[in-house]
Amino acid sequence: MKAVVIDTNVILVAKGRSEQAWSECVSSCRERLNQIIEGAEKIIIDDNRAILGEYIDYLEDDNLTTDERINGHFLEWFIRNYTNTEQCVQVTITPIQDGRGFEEFPDDPELSDFDPDDRKFIAVAVAYENKHQQKSPILQAVDSQWYGFRELFVQNGLIVEFVCEENIRYLYERRQEN
Repeated sequence: MKAVVIDTNVILVAKGRSEQAWSECVSSCRERLNQIIEGAEKIIIDDNRAILGEYIDYLEDDNLTTDERINGHFLEWFIRNYTNTEQCVQVTITPIQDGRGFEEFPDDPELSDFDPDDRKFIAVAVAYENKHQQKSPILQAVDSQWYGFRELFVQNGLIVEFVCEENIRYLYERRQEN
């Protein structure tokens, strides 16, 4: 079964909590999360629970939206299932103090400006590949910084799936103009 790492903004977009996300993007994120809830893919997180902690920090007011299945209860579903090996895979990532943040984060100087708070998602994808000899995509919705690093991700053997490709490209291009 395919496994994916989910950046928190995919969940926030699905909940309708991103002003920069187009309606098509919201629908795409909801559809992607629905596939995961229905068991088409597993979620990968770290066993230190850094990703779980971020999900909880951003999503604990999970009753703000009306879509009962995806938006209203994603966090509840995830908390119920993060220890279920049929739904979730946990991998070990190793924090280090060398500026990369995690041993599993690529040692590429061109990634030095990448957001330190988002490095855990990349470290988890690399740790999963190291353990299971299988690449896993990182799902990304509208964080345009990720789009700016897309070529470096490919060069470093990472797969980032831009769930909202047109939306994120537009945001990235607009950011470059400013």
